[in-house]
Amino acid sequence: MEITVAYLQEAFRKYNEEIFGNTLPIPNLKVSNAKRRLGSMHCRIQKTWGKMHRSFTIVVSSYYDVPLSLIEDTLIHEMIHYEIAYKKLKDTSAHGTLFRQRMDEINRKHHRNITISKRMTDYAPRKNDPTETYLVLAIEMNDGSHLLSSVARTVLADLERQIKRVEKISNFCWYVTQNAYFRNFPKVRTLRARSVSAEVFSNLTAQMTPVRDKNGWVETL
Repeated sequence: MEITVAYLQEAFRKYNEEIFGNTLPIPNLKVSNAKRRLGSMHCRIQKTWGKMHRSFTIVVSSYYDVPLSLIEDTLIHEMIHYEIAYKKLKDTSAHGTLFRQRMDEINRKHHRNITISKRMTDYAPRKNDPTETYLVLAIEMNDGSHLLSSVARTVLADLERQIKRVEKISNFCWYVTQNAYFRNFPKVRTLRARSVSAEVFSNLTAQMTPVRDKNGWVETL
């Protein structure tokens, strides 16, 4: 089946009620074309007006041709990560004692087949993949302008050092995306970017996966 955000939202509500007792607010749910993993959970922490705010994103890949049951197991796997992070529970590692206990309990009580990991070589791609993943730098300026740039991955560290020396930059964040909007952007190696409207900036960044902001790497599980 084709994985859509609408499907993930419906499945999240179903398993939140059946398994997690409706204790989890619905996070950002996204579909990716990732080849290395079927799912991931991101926790982003931002400081606004002196207060720390957390936002959570669950991503499920549609790259592989897998049965519906595996898609559901992948979503529930990431929901366990989300539950632990949202409730600020302590675990020994990303897939530590608490995670494994919760996974085993859900498998037993709800007849699931959730595992720690899956071998991607066991599955065929859903279709030929013509898409490209872009590393995008999103910049907000003190004067209210908004900038976007497609960046070569090898220069991320160099550009970030330059950004931190520019006083006119109020905020920035690195994202990854497969949005064709960036197909015609030059892949820059210097601090260059295109100016876009606040609306375009907001819409595009909401659809992308954050990987690093001015506070450091965004947590990825």
